[in-house]
Amino acid sequence: MMKFFLISVALLLLLLSGCGTQPQKQEYKVSTPDWVKNPNLNGKRGAIGVASRTYDQKESSKRKLAISRALDELTLQQGVKVQLSMTKRDVVNNDVASTHMDTKSSYDASSTVTAHIQGAWENPLTGELFIWMVMD
Repeated sequence: MMKFFLISVALLLLLLSGCGTQPQKQEYKVSTPDWVKNPNLNGKRGAIGVASRTYDQKESSKRKLAISRALDELTLQQGVKVQLSMTKRDVVNNDVASTHMDTKSSYDASSTVTAHIQGAWENPLTGELFIWMVMD
C-alpha cells in the first residue's frame, strides 16, 4: 500500500511540474531585401513605393498604389511637379452598396521619366507591399 501511495505521489508531482512550464516563444525574423532601405542599390536610380491594405481589399489595388507612389517619388527626384488626387465615392442604390475610386494625376515635366519594376516584396508580418522602381 505504501508503494502505491509513493508511486501515486511521484506521478502527481511529475504531472504538476509539467503544468507550470511555459512553451518557448518563437522569434520570427523577417528578412528584408537590401533595396527596401537603399533604392539606389548598385548605382541604380530608384525609388520605393509602399502600400498597405486598400479600401477594396484587392491585391491589384495595393499593387497599383505602391507603383504609383514609387513613380511619384522618382518624378520628384527628377524635379518634376506631381499632382495626384484620389476621390472615393460610396453609392447606395436600391439597398445595393458600391464603392468607386477615381484617381487623377498630372505631371508637369519637360522630360519624360521612364522606369520599370525591379523588385517587389510583401512583409509577411504587416502585409505591406514594397515596389522598387528603377529609372531606365
